[in-house]
Amino acid sequence: MDFVASGYVLLEGVIDDSFNQRCNDLGRGNIDAFIASDAFTDTVLLHPQVAGVARSLLGADFLVPAGGHHHVFEKPHLGQTWHSDGLSGSGYDVTELQCYYYPHAVDVEDGPTMILPGSHCRAVDREAIAHYGDIMGQVSLTVPAGTVAMTRYGIWHKAGPKTNSRRRGMIKFSYHRQAAPRRDWLVDTADVPAYVNGPRFGYVTEVESYRDRVRRMRTWNWLCGQDTNVTLLWEKSRPVSQVIGAVDA
Repeated sequence: MDFVASGYVLLEGVIDDSFNQRCNDLGRGNIDAFIASDAFTDTVLLHPQVAGVARSLLGADFLVPAGGHHHVFEKPHLGQTWHSDGLSGSGYDVTELQCYYYPHAVDVEDGPTMILPGSHCRAVDREAIAHYGDIMGQVSLTVPAGTVAMTRYGIWHKAGPKTNSRRRGMIKFSYHRQAAPRRDWLVDTADVPAYVNGPRFGYVTEVESYRDRVRRMRTWNWLCGQDTNVTLLWEKSRPVSQVIGAVDA
């Protein structure tokens, strides 16, 4: 349920340092061949914790990445603007996990990736959010080497300001769903537990927090293979046929 609310899972330091070091001289840009290699697949993509998250959120026969991109920053810069990638959409489904693998430790001076928890299901114009500065509740991914962050595609993110000249790399790749969701993970009961909402994020107003709650309930129900319709708190109504019948009686 934490992922439903926040839109990300952070696995700190899970990749062995011997493999992290193999990324020292990796070029920037497209690295499809490296990601599709047996070494990367076995060590990173099918790592028990990484693949376990993908299995839980995308179903049993999820699609394993066969390509990706290496983002490299080597000089000081002001950072990126807030954005969501590609065709992120605004639905409540979970069909793609966009992942960030950090072969080396990232400190605040390195210009860490910044994400905004809870922003993953918001309909946005990419250009409209670009002017935002710091947002209450944003998370800077200052992480140890070998960390993998797994996000719901669409989460707001950016590179933070970099104040040094140390190489900071991040390998980005995505897992995909290819089957309809159903509640097939380990469970203690056949009953589907109701979604339990957590506290609202600091940047969210009370009104918007209710919208977030409805979106999260729909996501949870969807992941469990249940009806995604949500009864709204103010819905107190009855079918017109009952009303007419009562009047006629």
